[in-house]
Amino acid sequence: MSPTKRSETEVEFEQEVDFGRYLKALARGWWLLVGGFVVGAAIGVALTLGSSNLYRGKATVYLGQPLAVNSSAQIQGVNTNPSSLSKLAHAEDVLAQVANQSGLPLKKLKSGVSTATVSGNLSKLGQNPLVTISVQADAPKRTVQNAANALAKLVLARLSTYPGAKIAILQSQIASNKSQIAAIDKRQGSIAASDAAMAALLETRRGTLSDELQQDQLLLAQAKTVEQGTIVTYAKATKTTGRNRKSALLVGGALGLLIGAIVALTLPGSRRRSQS
Repeated sequence: MSPTKRSETEVEFEQEVDFGRYLKALARGWWLLVGGFVVGAAIGVALTLGSSNLYRGKATVYLGQPLAVNSSAQIQGVNTNPSSLSKLAHAEDVLAQVANQSGLPLKKLKSGVSTATVSGNLSKLGQNPLVTISVQADAPKRTVQNAANALAKLVLARLSTYPGAKIAILQSQIASNKSQIAAIDKRQGSIAASDAAMAALLETRRGTLSDELQQDQLLLAQAKTVEQGTIVTYAKATKTTGRNRKSALLVGGALGLLIGAIVALTLPGSRRRSQS
């Protein structure tokens, strides 16, 4: 074996010695590690405190569940499509309307909109989940709050086309039935007591109209409370920060610790001991 070649055992031994020297150097410079962690953590937290004040408004909405005409069978619609909410909440024309109504600049609005599904729905039962529509921006509290609520209203209006048409038709039918019942009541008061056949005919017609009126009123209540989307909770803007304070503390502390370790390993005393 050539004398210039060293055995693997010798190489491993030297590596272990070098590793031990590094540990001793870190132990001697422990105050640099602690100081680096403290300073880094302080800087991280300071950055969150020094960031611009942001406000966030979050509205919770129910998208509605369309039902078949005169039955409780669920049907598919734009408000049952999971992607509809996100697409509408980020649509250019919708955001432009929200910006005009709330006074929040369109550029800030675009970058601050987010949507999320509220957990708890049971898909096996066909429940349409609740969703949140959030707006976060560096703007006055009232402006952000108004923007979030305006966005929720506009999105629901776009998603409630079918329930809206159904409600309008039912309201028209209810008004017609009430008008006919009022006309029958007025005519019954003027019919002679001897005209029993006409009185019976009017009474039968009135009963039919009353049944239809009651049915339409129930369907109207169903359309408004089940099929049509609605805002469950309106947005109330609260102050937030652009950075998570806990994460900033941990990241800053870790970076400070790393810098402290590098400084401890490069101290002149450490290099002299390592060379000796």
